[in-house]
Amino acid sequence: MIKIAVTGGIACVKSLVGSFMSQAGIPVCEADEIGHRILEENESVRSGVVRQFGAEVIGSDGRIDRAVLGRLVFGDSGKREALNALTHPVIMKQIADWLGSQPASTVLVAVVIPLLYEIGADRDWDKVVCVGAPEAEQLHRLTDRGLTLEEARARIASQMSLAKKMERADFTIYNCGSKALLEEQTKQVMRSLRGE
Repeated sequence: MIKIAVTGGIACVKSLVGSFMSQAGIPVCEADEIGHRILEENESVRSGVVRQFGAEVIGSDGRIDRAVLGRLVFGDSGKREALNALTHPVIMKQIADWLGSQPASTVLVAVVIPLLYEIGADRDWDKVVCVGAPEAEQLHRLTDRGLTLEEARARIASQMSLAKKMERADFTIYNCGSKALLEEQTKQVMRSLRGE
């Protein structure tokens, strides 16, 4: 089984690349989905987040307000590291469990891990695919999600530079055109991974 990590810059549509892989029959797991789920369901992580960041991160519905939490951590590297220390070990354990649950006949599996390089997990994978995009596109997508331009720039700056990620990856997919072009690039990468 070849283990593929899909990473890249924020708002570069890594999940869309993951969905193309899934449509092609490759089992795909999303680290962000696990992260969202553990903030809601893992009481140990949830209480640790509240202890670390205060009751202001609890929304009116009693759940962790990820928008409030994001504003707290993306402008402060110490707070971001504290959040990562609470969540990443649990996320990586669940990813390992998911990988272990795949049938022995599985040829390729992919996990979308946005902060792969930042957490030093790139050595755990057979191949790394990095998804990039022009910064103007990243900013556009982030502001469409409700962030201010300043917040969007801070989130991009909080990650390893996209150029460095692309340089370190085994494969790069650059999202600078149509969805069809992105899908074709993904198919080319999958053909290479399958040795076709």
